Amino acid sequence: MVVRIFLLVLGIAGLSLAEARLACVDTNRILQESKLVASAQGELRSKLVEYQGKLSEKEKKLEELKKQIESKAVSQQAKEKKIKEYQRIEAEWRELQEKAQRELTEMKQRLENMVYNRVKEAAEKIAKEKGYTGIIDCSVFIYRDTNMDVTTEIIRMIDEPKR
Repeated sequence: MVVRIFLLVLGIAGLSLAEARLACVDTNRILQESKLVASAQGELRSKLVEYQGKLSEKEKKLEELKKQIESKAVSQQAKEKKIKEYQRIEAEWRELQEKAQRELTEMKQRLENMVYNRVKEAAEKIAKEKGYTGIIDCSVFIYRDTNMDVTTEIIRMIDEPKR
């Protein structure tokens, strides 16, 4: 009885798969070749470099203050003043680091969502135009006909300026 149900399910699944018209997209190629992705990565990298520069400036100030605090030529009163300044700058550095991490994470998520949505829109348009029932990642297939790959079309579509 169980074997008959299993064979029936396999037969139905086979029927629906036979009717399916699939295409695939190579997400790794999109990440490597798309101008949109490169632009998003460049934007993120630029912001990272900006924050690294600001943090580096604070670190240099902290190093200078540390040397001044440890110097024997500085009076106790000046030392105490330098310690307070060191603590203030250290707090600013931590705050800036947290802000950078938060902002970069949000920016990365926003850019990933934007790229994902553009790929999804392009895939939906191609599927409707060409009558595909689905477009999946090419890596899912053990074997596939190379004509199934719509990656080049997707890259072309997402790299077009959005109207």
